Amino acid sequence: MLAGALAVPLAATPAAAQEGDEPVAVLDRPRDAFDAKGLDLGGFRLFPRLNISETYDDNIFADEDGEQDDFITSVAASLVARSEWSRHSLRIAGRVRDQSFLDNSSQDRTEYLIRPQLRLDLAERSQADFGAEHSRQVIGRDDPEDTGDEEPTEFNRFQGNAGYIHRFNRISLGGSFQVRRDDYISGGDDDRDRIEYQFGLPIGYEVSTITNVTLQPFFRIRDFDELDETGADRDARAGGATIGIETELTRLVHVGLDVGFIANDFEDPDFDDDIDFIVDGDVTWYVTGLTTVTGRLARRDIATNTPGSSSKTQSTVAAEVQHELLRNVLVVAEARYVQDDFREVDRTDDRAIFGLGAEYLINRYVSIGADYRFVQRWSDSEDRDFTRNLVTLGLRTKF
Repeated sequence: MLAGALAVPLAATPAAAQEGDEPVAVLDRPRDAFDAKGLDLGGFRLFPRLNISETYDDNIFADEDGEQDDFITSVAASLVARSEWSRHSLRIAGRVRDQSFLDNSSQDRTEYLIRPQLRLDLAERSQADFGAEHSRQVIGRDDPEDTGDEEPTEFNRFQGNAGYIHRFNRISLGGSFQVRRDDYISGGDDDRDRIEYQFGLPIGYEVSTITNVTLQPFFRIRDFDELDETGADRDARAGGATIGIETELTRLVHVGLDVGFIANDFEDPDFDDDIDFIVDGDVTWYVTGLTTVTGRLARRDIATNTPGSSSKTQSTVAAEVQHELLRNVLVVAEARYVQDDFREVDRTDDRAIFGLGAEYLINRYVSIGADYRFVQRWSDSEDRDFTRNLVTLGLRTKF
């Protein structure tokens, strides 16, 4: 929800934003009278938060016919522990969210996450990064991967990553590794369980003080535990490369863009190997000190749980406007279009998402927020079209 998105940046440690420094997005801008100071524990600082919200959802199952509405009470708590060392850094983030449905208790759910991140400054121009994650997640009803079962679809995610980078003057060389395991809890979902490995070799060049170019070849292994219900084997090996650029068109327009390709080699002979175009980028325009506009573009090759499909291509186009209406009133508007194109099956899902959220900062400890979200989906698959409206009011506390 946008309400949550509004809250997250305010929990982060604000960076300095003095005259002449790099511009800062509205939600990331430091506000001395409203920023959380955290709890000092010597070498660490803790940032606890608690959010309580009430949501009205007019179509909780994202159904085409027979929409059912309900009120959802959410209680979310989070804690960030951040080191304050002169060298190296450690950040541990944890959060838990419980959602209770007024008339549909079978839809109640609890999600949680814990994510430690470690950065080691090995030498003046060398750095190593390590991260891990354990989370319990629920697939959203408006997600194309939701099967429409009566009970929510839950899964555990286990993830680890490591990276190393060394800089030689303007050139940087490194390596990265990531492993992710998704383990579904619901009975009959064993064919969704999978593990993915990805290896990368980033090579960078600093063209100037404001422009960096990076070439990253990568290799990925995707391994499902079982065949899907049609007997298809979705295991695959993939290789590819991206070339990326980070630069400033002007001091107020920043661009980050990665483009490349991915070549899939599927285990199942009934699946055609293919080469697909991939992209991931954003443009941020710091219009004024009170307004920030961000545009995003992505095209990814990702796994799918749809029987008979090897994978899918997900394309996203989005725009977001952040505005400081008053010193303590922040507004966010979002528009997003997402297309999921499933291979080997005659199915394409298109989603349009619009949102508007606002947060009123009462003091450094308490704020209230509200947001509205509209979702509509069109699908080639029968009975998967829907519209959905969600309205949320919430109280947020931080220290």
